[in-house]
Amino acid sequence: MLEKTNEVVSYKKSIMASYGSRELFGQWISAAFGFYVFFFYENVIKLPVTLAALAFTIYSIWNAVNDPFIGWLMEKIHMPWEKKGYKRFPWMMIGAIPWLITYLLIFLVPAAWHADPIGNQWLIFWWFLGTLILYDTVLTLYDVNVISVYPDKFRGLKERRTVQGYGTILGILGLVLAFIVPSFFIEKYVAQTYVNAAIFSVIFGSILFLFIIPGVYEDKKVRSLYQQRKDTNQIIEVEPFIKSTVRVFKDRTFMMKVIFFFGYQVGGVMIQTSALYVSFNLLLMEDEAIISLLGAMLLGALISTPIWTSISHKVNDNRKMSIAAGILLFVTFLPLIFASDVISWSIFLFFFGMGIGGHWYVDPPTMGDILDDIAVRTGKSQQSIYYGFQSFFIKFGQAFIAITIALSHVFTGYVPGQAVQDGLALFGIRIHTAIVPAIIVLITLILFWKYYKLTPDKVAENKRKLAEMGLR
Repeated sequence: MLEKTNEVVSYKKSIMASYGSRELFGQWISAAFGFYVFFFYENVIKLPVTLAALAFTIYSIWNAVNDPFIGWLMEKIHMPWEKKGYKRFPWMMIGAIPWLITYLLIFLVPAAWHADPIGNQWLIFWWFLGTLILYDTVLTLYDVNVISVYPDKFRGLKERRTVQGYGTILGILGLVLAFIVPSFFIEKYVAQTYVNAAIFSVIFGSILFLFIIPGVYEDKKVRSLYQQRKDTNQIIEVEPFIKSTVRVFKDRTFMMKVIFFFGYQVGGVMIQTSALYVSFNLLLMEDEAIISLLGAMLLGALISTPIWTSISHKVNDNRKMSIAAGILLFVTFLPLIFASDVISWSIFLFFFGMGIGGHWYVDPPTMGDILDDIAVRTGKSQQSIYYGFQSFFIKFGQAFIAITIALSHVFTGYVPGQAVQDGLALFGIRIHTAIVPAIIVLITLILFWKYYKLTPDKVAENKRKLAEMGLR
C-alpha cells in the first residue's frame, strides 16, 4: 500500500526511455574512453606505461577533490535560472558538449611529439594529464546533475526500476557500439585513425544527446517539487565542504554501497580496458574478435535485463538483487581466467553480460533507496553531494585499473606495439583482465552483504516519512 501511495508521478514510457538513453549517450563516450585511451598512449603513442599510469594516478587525486567538490557546489550555489524553477538542466547543457570535445582533445597529441616518443615523453605526459583533467571536470559537471534528477523525477520504486530497465539495455548497447563503430575508422597502430574515430564519436554523440533531453528535462512536476521544498522551508543551508565530506564518509550505508559499486566498476571497466590486449595479444586477432566478444556480452545483458526486471518487481528487495548480481558477476569472472580461444571467450562473456546487466539494472534504484534514507535521517535532500562522491569512486576505479595494467605489464615483460608476447606477458594480461577484477568484486560483495542493511520495510517506511516531510 505504501508503494502505491508513494508513486506520485507517472511518466510515459517514452520519457522513461529518454532518461534511460542517458546510459547510451554516456557509454558511447566513456566506454570508448575505456577501450581506446590507455591502449592508444601505451601502444600507439608509445608513452612509457609507468608514465601513463602516473597520469591516471594524478588524475585520480584530482578526482578526489573535483568530483565531491562539484557535487557539493551544485547544492551550495544558486544560479539565476533557479528563479524560474530550474536547478540542474542548465548545468547539464553546459557540461555535455564540452565533455565530448575534451574526449577528442585526448587523442590530439601533436604529431611532432609522438614522432619521437622518448625524447618528448614528458610533453606527451603533460598533454595526457591535462586533457584527462579537462575531460573529468566537464564530465562531472554534466553527470552529477543528470543523475541527481533521477530520484526527484522518478519517485516510485516501480517507476525507478522501469526507467533503469531501459537504461540497462541502452547502456549495454552503447558500450558495444562504443567499440564496434570507432573500430571501422581505426588501424591498430596508426595515431591519426584514432583521431578520426574520436571526431566521429563527438559528432554522433551530439546527436545522441538530443534524445536524452525529454527524460532529463526538469518539467513542471519536478519544478513544483523544488518549489514545495522552498515553501516548506526544506531548502537547508549546505554545510562547509570539509564538514560535508566527513559526514559522507561516516555514513556506513552510503559507503557500503559505493564500495560495492567500485567493485562492479572495476570489474566491468577493467575488461573493457583489457579488450584490445585480449584480441591483439591473447587471441592474435584483429577487431573482429572484440566484436564477437562484445556481441556475446551484449546478448547476455539484453536477454537477462527483462529477467532482472521481472524478478526485481516480485522480490521487491534491492539489497537481495544487488547481492545476486554481485555473486553472478564474480562467478562468471572465473572461467575468463582460463579462456583460450574466441569461442570460449564468447560463451563465458555471454554469462558475464548477465552479471553486468544485473548490476547495471539494480544500482540506480539502490542508490535511490540510500538517498531517501539519508534525507529522512538528515532532513536534507542534497543528492548532488552523494553523487559527487560516487563519481569519485568511479574515477578512482579508472586509476586503479591503469595502475593494475601498468604493474602487470612491467613485472611480466609486456612489449608495447608487439602482437606476439611471451607466456609470462600473456599471463599478465589475464591478471588485469580477470584475476584482479574477480578478487575486487568478491571483497566488495562480502562487505556489502555484511554491512548494507536497507530492507524493503525500511525503504517503504522512508518513503512514507519523506512524503510527510515534503521531501518527495
